[in-house]
Amino acid sequence: MTRIRQVIRYMKELESGFDRTLLPLPTETVFLKPAGSLSGRYLPFEADPHDEEDYSGIVSIPWLWQPTEEATPSRWYPARTKGHSRGTIINPKTRKAISYSSTYEMNLAYMLCASRHIALVEDQPSAVPVPTEDGERVHTIDYRTTMITSRNRIVVAVRPSWLLEKDGLPETIASINLGSLEGFADEAIILTEKEITDARGWNGKSVLRALNSAVEDDNERLRDFASKFQGTVSLMTLTAGFEETAAATNAVWCLIHDEVLVPVRPDLRLVDAPFVRFNHNH
Repeated sequence: MTRIRQVIRYMKELESGFDRTLLPLPTETVFLKPAGSLSGRYLPFEADPHDEEDYSGIVSIPWLWQPTEEATPSRWYPARTKGHSRGTIINPKTRKAISYSSTYEMNLAYMLCASRHIALVEDQPSAVPVPTEDGERVHTIDYRTTMITSRNRIVVAVRPSWLLEKDGLPETIASINLGSLEGFADEAIILTEKEITDARGWNGKSVLRALNSAVEDDNERLRDFASKFQGTVSLMTLTAGFEETAAATNAVWCLIHDEVLVPVRPDLRLVDAPFVRFNHNH
């Protein structure tokens, strides 16, 4: 948060009757405890059905360590330049790395991985053919997502709006939708900076960070307390009953992921609009 935003937030808090400068300074450092392993996961051992070995005498099922899976794009991003960002993020729900080659792709990766409706996020899946007047060429989509309930697969092309016409991306996606999706996806779409904002990316990143340190007891405690409210409530009110603000804030993000809490302004960073409502229909 920039200093200007900090000043604006402080002024808004004073107008609402809260002065954070009067809060007692912490006397010790509090660290959130990880909910599990952060670099991989343990999976139960699965016996080969064709194995003739008898495992009936085993007291308990052994667990195997599976490290974080590397990103598996069909092509790696080019070398870093002054105008672009390159890197990977980790989806804590699948323990798999997701690569990105721009800030927009990074924000979208955070947004997709933070959605409870998406089962799988694939970066740079295999290229698809695009019919042209001169024959055929191929185009590599940035991300492919698989929905949990419908199992539909949606491929997403990421591009700033001011480059759409220059790249001819709308025509490319239209051609892909007409005849190149069979066996690959159900629909192809384009997302620009209008949908992929820094604020939404920041919120998605905060959700993923919270999932790594989720505490079920804290989540349930906050859920029970939040259910007593009708309409909008501030995070200050929701978290006031917790001894550790960090644990309460972490629970807020976990409940936002579960859609138990709904941000009033999802287009803004939660720290800039700290108001939510309880989803009584959940």
